[in-house]
Amino acid sequence: MKPWLGLILLALAGCIPEPGQATYRVGEIQLLFPENTERWTYFYGEPQAVQLGGRTLALTKGSSSSPLAVPEALLVDGEALYREIGPAQPRVAQTSRTFPGLQFVVRASRNLQSAWLFDGNWSRLESSFASNSAQVVENRPGTPRFEELSEAENRVVLQEILARRGGRPVVLYEVQPALEPNRYTPAPVQSRVVALAVQYGLETELTLMPPNPSPNPRVLRQGSQSAYTDPTPAAYLASSPDQLLSVWRLATGHQIPQPATPSVDFSQSRVVAFFWGQKPTGGYGVQYVSSQLSGSTLRVTLRLVSPAPGAILTQALTSPFVLLEVPGRFNRVEFVDVNGRPLASAGN
Repeated sequence: MKPWLGLILLALAGCIPEPGQATYRVGEIQLLFPENTERWTYFYGEPQAVQLGGRTLALTKGSSSSPLAVPEALLVDGEALYREIGPAQPRVAQTSRTFPGLQFVVRASRNLQSAWLFDGNWSRLESSFASNSAQVVENRPGTPRFEELSEAENRVVLQEILARRGGRPVVLYEVQPALEPNRYTPAPVQSRVVALAVQYGLETELTLMPPNPSPNPRVLRQGSQSAYTDPTPAAYLASSPDQLLSVWRLATGHQIPQPATPSVDFSQSRVVAFFWGQKPTGGYGVQYVSSQLSGSTLRVTLRLVSPAPGAILTQALTSPFVLLEVPGRFNRVEFVDVNGRPLASAGN
């Protein structure tokens, strides 16, 4: 037998259940909400116990009154599903409504497989969007139906997303999974994974012509665990490798090992950074919305995310921030919130 064929057979053997071994299937849904990331896992098949890391999950038959319950799914330790909540992921896209007109501007920082809008009814914005692009699109009637989800899972996910909208419009993006799938022992005979990013609320922007399709700012780093400890916001502008290194250390100083400093061509770009200030708990975040260059000043609009009342939060100090590489040569940056209120500024 050829060596490569043996390797293939060996790999397949790990996916084939042994005689008498109970089998099961997994459906994993990664939901990228603005304030956190949730992983929902539904199990189907025969009751049994499975291992996840050092934890044992008891899969049993039964019913649940949870709004997240799906018919035919096994209970997980008596619950309708296995649910994990983690920190928010970097924003994948931002959609705004144009004025005048009935169009929408979708700015994507990652590849999008689809984008959907709910504003009283569901509609589809477009089939796909390339990373680092901006498109003007129109909405067309339609309801999201994701192939990797069962009909029941699809229905429950949409219901839960709409239940959290608080009367606001919703934009839903289908993206590549942001998290590594969980590894269970024994392994499931089938595993499905889908990732959906959620945007609540639509801003309106004046659009006299389609937006310039030139490259958008590149998010170099974004998170809530910077080494910036002052309680007040701060802005930084880097126009040289030494200045970038100083800002990079401030952003990643709590990470071990510290990530390598990104390569930036300062003859073509600048790096700007915003640090919101130290916060008492988790649930806070900074999201890039838009930027505009006027003369030698760059104006950057950010959305500041605060934890919802009653949310379950990490009881530890956090320090949200965002670093952007922006094409162009300018000597001042001004950060404002979505209402135009000044946040912080810096200049060289």
